[in-house]
Amino acid sequence: MNLTLSRRGDYVIRAALCLASAWDGRGSYRKIRQIAEAMELPASYTPQVLGFLARAGLAEARAGREGGYRLTRPPEEISLLEVVEAAEGHLSSERCPIRGGPCHWDNVCAVHPTWIRASEAVRSTLADTTLGQVAETDRALAGGKNITAGPRGHRVPGRPRGSRKAAATTP
Repeated sequence: MNLTLSRRGDYVIRAALCLASAWDGRGSYRKIRQIAEAMELPASYTPQVLGFLARAGLAEARAGREGGYRLTRPPEEISLLEVVEAAEGHLSSERCPIRGGPCHWDNVCAVHPTWIRASEAVRSTLADTTLGQVAETDRALAGGKNITAGPRGHRVPGRPRGSRKAAATTP
């Protein structure tokens, strides 16, 4: 498991965040170009990014003048884990942290039990965080509020590119 998102993962989260920020309960659609512009995504790659969300059942498309993309469920019902896995695939540790090869249950290393617990903690945290919560935090940051994360009170580092723009274009 790698705790760094791929570029695809970054883009998929940004697109989902844009759709969550646009959620109005009525199911308004956002055009591809609006999403690309608001979240500073490459316009040529944005349809593929949205395709990942659609294949995961998190977004749907509608053709036509009033069409575009929208979430299939309210952002409060979509976990960040679902969004990340739409881009990155199932998050699991497949490589032995010591031996570098595949981890086999019949020949585990000394770090294996701890590594599995750490992997499950990451999955659990992402599963317990909704897209709605992320969108709310994004709006607060766009409004200039200082947000702390976790019990140790660490400040949230820099915002994702385009995030402030997305909050400003929310209907």
